[in-house]
Amino acid sequence: MQFIMTIFGWPLGFVMLGCYLLTGNNYALAITVFTIITKLALLPLSVKQQKEQAKMAIFQPKLQNIQKKYGNNKERYNEEIQKLYTEEGYNPMSGCLPSLIQFPILFGVIDVVYKPIYHIFRASNAVIGEMVAVAEAAGHVFEKNSYYTQINLLKIVKEDPEIFNAVDAELVSKILDFDMTLFGLDLGVVPQFALTYEGSFNWYLLIPILCGVFQLVMTFFMQKSNPTSQQGAGAMNIMLYMMPLMSVYIGFIVPAAAGFYWTLSAVAQLIQSVAFHFFLNPKKLAEKVEAEVEAEREAKRAKRQEAREKLKELQRERAAKYAQEENPSQAAANKKKLAEARKRAAEKYGEKYDENDDL
Repeated sequence: MQFIMTIFGWPLGFVMLGCYLLTGNNYALAITVFTIITKLALLPLSVKQQKEQAKMAIFQPKLQNIQKKYGNNKERYNEEIQKLYTEEGYNPMSGCLPSLIQFPILFGVIDVVYKPIYHIFRASNAVIGEMVAVAEAAGHVFEKNSYYTQINLLKIVKEDPEIFNAVDAELVSKILDFDMTLFGLDLGVVPQFALTYEGSFNWYLLIPILCGVFQLVMTFFMQKSNPTSQQGAGAMNIMLYMMPLMSVYIGFIVPAAAGFYWTLSAVAQLIQSVAFHFFLNPKKLAEKVEAEVEAEREAKRAKRQEAREKLKELQRERAAKYAQEENPSQAAANKKKLAEARKRAAEKYGEKYDENDDL
């Protein structure tokens, strides 16, 4: 997991840094801008996903027909399904791509949140390690291989900044100015399932709850507006409950900043789904896609017909060439036979035969 987070966190760290500087060093607003940027980057894939869902609605009856015919013959069923996918130009996995890409992005965001000193302030691992050593020498304890090392280090710097001046005074100054709060909530805190936090109501509970609520609303809306929802009701019902529950779970195991991002992502996805419903209406899109599929199928048929015509033309050319090579000798033989027949007829009736008459 750490390796995956590091891989995706490195490039996203630069994006987050740009958002942080763009928003005047406002961390919560930087996450909001970052969410918008990632959604816009994924928009072409989301449009493709919408079209793939419409295409799925078109040939869903064909899938059901194959199921009825070959459901008991697994090998033949798989062959027919693959044949149908090839003929229709449909990739069943392409519709899942935007959703799958969300998870690497989330891992990258988590890495950015876990390592603000590295990603936001661009401090080297060597400097961070030296700061940890200084903090440990001052009596602070860090868990070995903990994800929260840099988050804890931020708190220690703000509580006791003087001990780090010998390491990097400029970095200490930047950390002291770093505001990682949203409405008074520290986005570096991992929400706990409890009613109270540090003696007052646990407002951090709202982040995982909002994660689940917006994910539920988004999934429910997508189920109702999806043209394939009736055919795939079972799978959609599972998604209806699994995704919100998973979102709540994620909200309780990652820092609040990552949960905040996940919530914003669900809100952005909901807005996008509503926009798609009006501007890329599933029913109209399905009709358009069906027309495109039929046009593509007709183009393939025309191409095959053209190939057949070319083959016939080639065969005719070969036949004509063969005839040109063979007919002269055949014509000479026929002419000779005709001349002999006329000569015999002339001798039979006592007539004079002139070979020039046959020229």
